[in-house]
Amino acid sequence: MSPWIGTRVSTRLLRSAKRCSNALDSPSVFPRVTATNILHTASSLLQPSADAPSGWLVLSAFVGLPIALWAYKCLMLIIFQRKMIYMGYAPPGSRTESLRDVYPKYTPRGIHIEELTIPSSQPNTVRLSTLLLRRDVTSPEHVVVYCQGNAGNPLHRIPVFATLLDAVPSLAILAPAPRSYWTSSAATPTQAGLTADYAAALAFASSFFPTSRLTIYGHSLGASIALCLLSSHQCLQNSTATVHGLVLENAFTSVPEMLRALYPQRWLPYRYLGPFVRDRWDARAAAASQIFPCGLARRAMVLVSERDEIVPPAMSREIFNALQASGDTEESGSVVTGRMRKPMGRFVVVTGALHEDAWQCLDWSRAIIKYLEDLRREQTEYPL
Repeated sequence: MSPWIGTRVSTRLLRSAKRCSNALDSPSVFPRVTATNILHTASSLLQPSADAPSGWLVLSAFVGLPIALWAYKCLMLIIFQRKMIYMGYAPPGSRTESLRDVYPKYTPRGIHIEELTIPSSQPNTVRLSTLLLRRDVTSPEHVVVYCQGNAGNPLHRIPVFATLLDAVPSLAILAPAPRSYWTSSAATPTQAGLTADYAAALAFASSFFPTSRLTIYGHSLGASIALCLLSSHQCLQNSTATVHGLVLENAFTSVPEMLRALYPQRWLPYRYLGPFVRDRWDARAAAASQIFPCGLARRAMVLVSERDEIVPPAMSREIFNALQASGDTEESGSVVTGRMRKPMGRFVVVTGALHEDAWQCLDWSRAIIKYLEDLRREQTEYPL
């Protein structure tokens, strides 16, 4: 670099530094930073401001925010309650799966699966996608109409059905998917709608297998559906369907009581939303109803998972007691006539089982085998 160029650059840098120093020293541009200015600023910050929030404002923020959040969640629970009761969309893909995705690759050998479509009775525009599972039996001895729980579809329960068919080979299983489940019609699910769906499936099973003994199997929400169906006028009007057996697994007494069971803390507002429930599924009241077939009530089997993490086992005991009390009364003009000389009703606890895996336990298979055999023997001795 030339000495002349270096001198010119140094001169320009010195001039720029001097101008910056003069600007900082100027009070109009930037106040001079001194110890006095620093102390004055610190004392002004430490002094209480006239605009500081009051204690009531702070208290209302701490109390009002949780109340607002609770109120919002309660409102959402009320508005979208049917989305939480009827979870046909869970797990993801449940509404779009096809039978080809699981059959015959994941189905045990010797089990034939057919996909049927059953029209519902209310309204007749609703179509129910249904699985029919059986072995090489044209006229099965027993036919089970399976009422599923509140999530998934019949495809997810094929392992359950396979275990049941292994235990009782002379069996056929009809598993309808109610409205808004699987590939059934996307109608709004309601208590009246699902009751009509399973009433149609019951009539179909009775006409399709006229010589077979018909048993309703309900799991969780499906158990409440089965009880409410059997105590409804829809079932009474369908004189073609004669139900011989009833199996209820992990049944709950009602949706409002399940709310209190899921939220036992009295300080939580959710447990008090029972009056706002639209579809109550009051299974205990249905079991104690005068319309309920008392002969069927006396020979119902109630299965309970010992370690059920969702439904308290005590609820199943209440339903069983209501069924036994209903079975002690004389029956007239109902779907199932009671001519048994001794009750077949039983309460079975599946040791070590959770809410969804009782079918994997040996106690479950043994109970089903014995119950269906007792049904056959009872019908032979005291035909319906």
